[in-house]
Amino acid sequence: MRTLTPAAVAALSAPELRIARLVLMEFPGFAVALNSSNQNMVYAGVTYLGAAGLGTISQIDDSPGEIKGLQLEMSGVPTDYLSLALADATVVQGTPLTTRLAILDEDWQVIEAPIDWVGTLDTMPIQEDGETCTIAATAESAAVDLLRGTPMTYSNVDQQAIYPDDRAFEYLNSLIGKPIIWAGKQWLIALNGK
Repeated sequence: MRTLTPAAVAALSAPELRIARLVLMEFPGFAVALNSSNQNMVYAGVTYLGAAGLGTISQIDDSPGEIKGLQLEMSGVPTDYLSLALADATVVQGTPLTTRLAILDEDWQVIEAPIDWVGTLDTMPIQEDGETCTIAATAESAAVDLLRGTPMTYSNVDQQAIYPDDRAFEYLNSLIGKPIIWAGKQWLIALNGK
């Protein structure tokens, strides 16, 4: 659970709510930072360029046991970003993507911007109709990793890789398939000699 600062609580309680979506795509060597307002905003040392009306972000709609990706569309794209979309898939795939919901004060300055989605870009196809160009990026949620299994097993080799001094699984293979015999009445009689 996240607690908000008093300034953020006051901004949320104000008669006019000011919020903006911040999107940060961290490509190798540089970052693309955009926000949903029509002016530039600075948060955590990063300048998010105002991109109001230039694109859309799909609704974040995860439900228990089902994790969905995110789709972003950017129209009226500058040539720098267009060249990114045309670049090799290895440049785009795996690029970290973070979205934040920024709470703004009356001067449109960011008070707080908690993270609301984290993932990686997957594809960045270009759609054009001869007059306009749109980049439609898809991203996969980082929560998908929680559904994947781990390559580690309950074996001595894997345990030694994590904890070299732990010998808990050293004799595990020699014990597999051996019957477990619990002490019974006959054992107690034999032990006591009666």
